Amino acid sequence: MSPRAYRLGRREADTEKTRARIVASARRLLLNPRGFAEFSIDAVAREAGVARMTVYHRFGSKRGLLQGIFDDLAARGGMSELRDALRNPDPLAALSDFISVFTRFWTSGRVVIRRLRAQGVIDPTLGEALREREERRREGLRVIVKRISEKEGRPKAVAFGDVVDTLFTLTSFETFDSLARGKRRPKDVATLVHRVALAAVRGEPPRGTNRPG
Repeated sequence: MSPRAYRLGRREADTEKTRARIVASARRLLLNPRGFAEFSIDAVAREAGVARMTVYHRFGSKRGLLQGIFDDLAARGGMSELRDALRNPDPLAALSDFISVFTRFWTSGRVVIRRLRAQGVIDPTLGEALREREERRREGLRVIVKRISEKEGRPKAVAFGDVVDTLFTLTSFETFDSLARGKRRPKDVATLVHRVALAAVRGEPPRGTNRPG
């Protein structure tokens, strides 16, 4: 290895270490109720022990930093498995895998995700970025439901949009966060969501319920 290549390799490694330290510091602030209320580029820079311009250089803006945190959460939460879930040749199994992947993801960073989404309500640019990510989830569900419809003959075309919207709501963080309160474990939440999701796809009431009279 040439000295120049070695220096470039070291520089890239140092850059990644700095980026990781900044993200870890931002996560700590988001996990601290007081830190969340005072979350800013300056606060993150102080926590990470770097200059505020270093944070801007690595992430570009507060929105970029928050997206960086979300990307880190996705990596830690196993979102890389989503591609395999979508490729499952059995579309019903793909739906089950899809639900499992998102349940694990929501579980892995529950407090931080809750606060990121709260921040998105008051920060329009972050809110827009989060909505863009949410639309990717909707598109994944649209692909799965289309495959199920082609194979199973259900849902019918007239109900397609309603089914996608229902599954989108069922697999949301808000649904997970609500169902996971109390005694339900994450796997119990996944089982419940999967049961209701199958009923929605098939146009049937979930097991244990009756059709309205």
